[in-house]
Amino acid sequence: MSYAAQNVRQVLWPLGLVYGALAAARNWTFARGVRAQHRLPVTVVSIGNLTVGGTGKTPTVAWLCELARAHGRTPGVLARGYARAPGALLNDEGAMLQAQLPWLLQVQDPDRVAGGNRLVKLGADFIVLDDGFQHRRLQRDVDLVCLDAARPFGNGSCLPAGDLREFCSGLQRADLVLLTRASAVSKDQLAALTARVKLIARAPALPVFAADHAPSFVQQKPGGMVLPLASLHGQRAVLLTAVAQPLSVRTTAESLGVQVVRELRYRDHHQFTHAEVDAAAAAARNDRAIVLTTAKDDARLSAYSHERQVLHVGLRFLSAVPLTTMVGLA
Repeated sequence: MSYAAQNVRQVLWPLGLVYGALAAARNWTFARGVRAQHRLPVTVVSIGNLTVGGTGKTPTVAWLCELARAHGRTPGVLARGYARAPGALLNDEGAMLQAQLPWLLQVQDPDRVAGGNRLVKLGADFIVLDDGFQHRRLQRDVDLVCLDAARPFGNGSCLPAGDLREFCSGLQRADLVLLTRASAVSKDQLAALTARVKLIARAPALPVFAADHAPSFVQQKPGGMVLPLASLHGQRAVLLTAVAQPLSVRTTAESLGVQVVRELRYRDHHQFTHAEVDAAAAAARNDRAIVLTTAKDDARLSAYSHERQVLHVGLRFLSAVPLTTMVGLA
């Protein structure tokens, strides 16, 4: 972080305390029954985080929905629909999930109580509340919290001074914690973080598991031909991304033997324009390279016929985990 950015965050630090205090007060009203929580007649599992930005919630949502279906349930995903294009039923994350899991029921609605009831009417008997940790109106059976192992609490301050959506003590509401991108830290660091999470949560028995976002396959677009990961080895690539963690995309690509010759980065959820897609294609031609993007970005590129290769990733646990009972699927 630059010196100027550090100064700005120091100036904003008191506002971060106010933000955290307001979030804590709001949580207190739900904990004491001052504000009502609404119950759906089906199992609800919330997947959320403490910080803004990407912590791997969407791969976790996909993993849990596949697990639920394997256990004979009809899963549905309930989300707010942040950054959804006007008139669209799903945002980029929802569209990515739908392409990956065509059978999946989804509803996106800022009023997640109303959206949840619609999802039940559609036939869902197991609801995954996406990005739901701070959404308290809808009661849930399990709160699963994702923390990026490399930066679990950001800089330790709440918005706008930092990345936290609430104080770290919010972990006391968690039923299960998943440390994502765990290969970015050593085993000793992972053990220390696990101990710290349990200490903050005041729950020595809190289940804490580690996982990675592992690349699974490559897809050629347009056309949709599936290619092995080995096909990327030795390729020159222009990375086209609009995700919260672009550096992790580059790291993954390079681990597969990709030579990144150029990066075109945009803010998370950015709606690509024709000119921007043309620019990526032109850069790839000039550099004798491919355009490489993510599955989430590809959901916003579906209207374009430009050639690109899409890197798909999935959740991979670092050790065997008995999660069926913990996520309400016993």
